[in-house]
Amino acid sequence: MTRRNRAWVGLLLVIGGPLAIGGCESMARQDPLFVRDSTDAFVFDQTSLFRDRPIDDSLRSSFALTDYTVALTKTGLLKQLQRPGPYTVFAIPNQPLEAAQQAAGGHLLDPAYRAALTREMAYTIVSGRYSTARLRRSIAKAGGAISLRTVDGDLLTVSVEPATNQLVLSDPQGHRNRLWMSDMPQSNGVLYATQSMLTPGTPAAPRVR
Repeated sequence: MTRRNRAWVGLLLVIGGPLAIGGCESMARQDPLFVRDSTDAFVFDQTSLFRDRPIDDSLRSSFALTDYTVALTKTGLLKQLQRPGPYTVFAIPNQPLEAAQQAAGGHLLDPAYRAALTREMAYTIVSGRYSTARLRRSIAKAGGAISLRTVDGDLLTVSVEPATNQLVLSDPQGHRNRLWMSDMPQSNGVLYATQSMLTPGTPAAPRVR
């Protein structure tokens, strides 16, 4: 890992704790007259998302997830979400990503950060279709928490918060992330929106032969 990537991982540890969801702003332009044939929609943050469309389509349609969609595009992961999957995505809203961009001096999307950003974005994507009901059943069977393997190979912990009975995500550093939007079925998986960012564990050092 380069010195700059180590600094980026350290930065994510600082901002990885829960962040309040405030006014999510974006300069992205979207067509307000765009209409789907389907009426099977779910309204998220004043945007209609359609259950019979793939995850990448819903991400592109959501103003609140614009920065996350840009980051997925830059890292090449948005193309993966066009495939049949299924995938479960824990999308990050604009505010935490804009905080990360500011903390990185506006260079979050620069090529020098690409490897670390790719790993961070991959930490939000899990292979498989994990609805809230399925997660709760698995957590109850496991006795408190389960670990989901993300597409980059890192483990994301999901548990139920005793005080609120809400699902909570955790990373290896112990940071916790609550959900803003619960499971929305998609044609190729399930989409969630979280309240903050989590950070995967430190990559293992390569073995010397």
